Amino acid sequence: MYPEFIAIYVGLGVLAAILIAVLVLVIVTLKKVSGLTGRKSAPAYHGGGMAQPSGNVVFCRNCATQFDARERVCPKCGTPR
Repeated sequence: MYPEFIAIYVGLGVLAAILIAVLVLVIVTLKKVSGLTGRKSAPAYHGGGMAQPSGNVVFCRNCATQFDARERVCPKCGTPR
């Protein structure tokens, strides 16, 4: 090992330590942000009661509201399908 390269090795070690610290901080920050905004709420169904979605959705001709295909009128504006 040449003594001229000791400064280079020390510099590379410091650079590696800084990069690892930045990576850890980015991961911690992303976990905090996803913990605040990543929560998924239960979907709201327009059919009322405890109706489960059929998997088919339609859009209102009048107001473009998306609702379950089993419903015959738009829950927002009352327009018939």
